[in-house]
Amino acid sequence: MNKSRLTYLFKAYFNKVATKDEREELMELLILAENDEHIKYLLSQSWLQFKSQSNQFTNDQAEEMVTQILGKDNMHSSGPVIMNYKRSNTKWLRILAAAAILFFGVTGIYFWLNSGQPKVEIAQLKKVSKKVIVPGGNKAVLTLSDGSSIILDSTQQGTLTKQGNAKVMKLNAATIAYNDGNKKKDQPVVYNTLSTPRGGKYQLVLPDGTKVWLNASSSIRFPTVFEGKERNVTVTGETYFEVAKNPAMPFKIKANDMEVQVFGTHFDIMAYDDESSINTTLLEGSLKVTKGSLSKMLVPGQQSIVNKTGDIKVVDASIDEVMAWKNGWFQFNAYDIGQVMRQISRWYNVDIVYEGRVPVGHYTGMVSRENDISQVLKIMEAGGVRFKIEGRKVVVLS
Repeated sequence: MNKSRLTYLFKAYFNKVATKDEREELMELLILAENDEHIKYLLSQSWLQFKSQSNQFTNDQAEEMVTQILGKDNMHSSGPVIMNYKRSNTKWLRILAAAAILFFGVTGIYFWLNSGQPKVEIAQLKKVSKKVIVPGGNKAVLTLSDGSSIILDSTQQGTLTKQGNAKVMKLNAATIAYNDGNKKKDQPVVYNTLSTPRGGKYQLVLPDGTKVWLNASSSIRFPTVFEGKERNVTVTGETYFEVAKNPAMPFKIKANDMEVQVFGTHFDIMAYDDESSINTTLLEGSLKVTKGSLSKMLVPGQQSIVNKTGDIKVVDASIDEVMAWKNGWFQFNAYDIGQVMRQISRWYNVDIVYEGRVPVGHYTGMVSRENDISQVLKIMEAGGVRFKIEGRKVVVLS
């Protein structure tokens, strides 16, 4: 085993600069027993690096954490791992959790729970249910101007229909596109609506080339041909845009009674009715958010939060967290159980029922949206929350 190569891959992975091939190579090296001692050394060095920044753990506790991750008794475990901690060094826990997950060969999941407990422990999780509720997929309904609908997940690729002078094409299992047909004089503007159900996601290419990604329980209403001085669409739920530049025809989006004016940009709008705010996050370009008489300009890396009273707050955004859904992940940052379960409800198409008192606690971590629901619930159970599944209903027990 080339120790220098393993060291390089280890650092590249945790610094988020490793390529796909390098991540796969690291995975292969981590599961080899012959590398145990060097991996333990790398983790210990990481701990020494962060120890001066945090007095939360003693050396004995740190050694115990590493030992449990790399211990021979755990080598054949296939279950996810969770860490319970209090006021711990988040960056160190992220490194430790990621290392543990790679070592156990459990791809796509690492989670830790801030449950207010005073000690650190790593727990193997019990099964929640034998019932399998699979994740969502490419599902959507296209509603045409005459009110008729096309269920997109059951149609073949190719031309679906014609709306005005625009052809509607299904490019692949996840995307439809509108060609830029020229509207004839005196021809009325035709509007279509693309909507995803719970457990669905889809992509859309608008007539001007703008690309749109829809999360579960979302919709966009748009004209089949853009004309006039503005390009106007209306959205619900969560959508991500890569807007085609056209300074002569500004792009505007309405979400409830909020408006976003776009200046050739990439951004995400989260506007679910059951959330406490409408969040608009800018990745590239610039945009203006308006609610009533208030408006704010955003620069890349910022997020506007419009609450129910109409106030607009601008904060620095966690881009990875915001874009997790588009990249195939759940990512939570100190979310309460209600926030977590609402996302689970939308993606797995389940109803959430609370039996007794709603559990308290905050959850931070990542889990792949490709896993069935039991993987997520296992992790939640490690924090003291219990569930039972009844058909498509998940009951949260106090």
